[in-house]
Amino acid sequence: MTTPHDRARPPDLRALPRLGNALAVLRPWTDDDLPAIAEAAADPYIPLITTVPARYTPEQGATWLQRQSDQAAGGRGCPLAIVSVTSAEVVGMATINAIDWTHRRGNIGYWVLDRHRGNGYAEAAVTLLIDLAAELGLLRLQALVEPGNHASQAVCHACGFVPEGVLRGYQRIGDTHRDMIMFGLVLRPRPE
Repeated sequence: MTTPHDRARPPDLRALPRLGNALAVLRPWTDDDLPAIAEAAADPYIPLITTVPARYTPEQGATWLQRQSDQAAGGRGCPLAIVSVTSAEVVGMATINAIDWTHRRGNIGYWVLDRHRGNGYAEAAVTLLIDLAAELGLLRLQALVEPGNHASQAVCHACGFVPEGVLRGYQRIGDTHRDMIMFGLVLRPRPE
């Protein structure tokens, strides 16, 4: 089997198959998902830590969707909507981004809309991202989490990520450079 890291150029990740488990499905974003983006934009935290526009307009929502598609087309990431299996509504986002095909690693990120938090969607989505990363031939995933974000740290721990250290003043969130805990997960190569 030829994996993406064997190719001369990064693969187009727009046509990934839907991934799912008992709680969530991950799928590419569509124009029908703009209401979820509007809801995310109204959250006080999501726009601070992501590229979701803080002042949502339909045009900005469409631009955000296009950026997600462009990232996948260039093989730099696979931003996916988290969809509830029971309600079929978008509850958040999960992504592998900053994919480095040479070193076979990527960063994960995720957010869940406020009204859906505490229901296991983030953990379900990260579990699916790990499977996707292995399928893509990646050997390492990493996540950056604020020291005070205990829920996100719990997701990382539950999914097998190990804290590797604190990066001091590493990431600008709002107007402040904040410390971030680096979590890492080394994946076993799949047999070819």
